[in-house]
Amino acid sequence: MAVPVFCNACFCEPRKPTPRFSLTSCGHVICEICLQKGKKDECLICRTPCRTLFLSKQTNPDIQTLFMGIETLCKKYSKEITQISEFQEKHRKHLLAYHRQKMVKLEESLKKVTQQMHQIQ
Repeated sequence: MAVPVFCNACFCEPRKPTPRFSLTSCGHVICEICLQKGKKDECLICRTPCRTLFLSKQTNPDIQTLFMGIETLCKKYSKEITQISEFQEKHRKHLLAYHRQKMVKLEESLKKVTQQMHQIQ
């Protein structure tokens, strides 16, 4: 379940027709009506200087994740972590195969040089 969005000043929730909601840089959610009651560039809740960002479907995905349900976030990041892990594992295996092949060639060279030294003696 997603985090319910509500105004931290009047506690209204989204409904139709709904006021737009803003997220402040200090982490408060304020509806458009309450935002108009406050001072510009100051949080209505904690009175600190802040910036506001209107929340919408076009809001940055990083901000949208703040309002996602934990289950959804876990599924999303679990999938991403799995993809990243598989990518990294593939590259580690590729590097290991390269070093193994190089080691085999070096061992063969060492064998040849050792045989040549024995023949010279």
